[in-house]
Amino acid sequence: MPSETDLSSSPSVHAGVHTITRAPDGDAVVAPWGEVDYDSAPLLYRAVNGLTAGDGGVVLDMADVTFMDIAGLHFLRYLRSYGEEHRRAVTTVNWGRQPQRVLTLAGSLLDEPPLGAGR
Repeated sequence: MPSETDLSSSPSVHAGVHTITRAPDGDAVVAPWGEVDYDSAPLLYRAVNGLTAGDGGVVLDMADVTFMDIAGLHFLRYLRSYGEEHRRAVTTVNWGRQPQRVLTLAGSLLDEPPLGAGR
């Protein structure tokens, strides 16, 4: 049975993290919603820092994210470092149009493929 943690009680009414679930394959799925910006990014950091140790990876499901700015890019860098430090694979899925554009632009400016490219 997947475990769930609700982090939607945010002082920000435009964003949150629905749940953190444990998928059958052992991956932790983090699913933010709304706008990923300076006000809401702390919820994502708290969600990732609250993950329990496990053999599975971390999946960031962006299906319900409507907007992302530089704070989201900083979080993605943090998530990559988290994965390396804890030896957990990190993947991203279900990118919407606006967040994907920000990710693609950042990748082209930094001359590196964005985290989650091709998904």
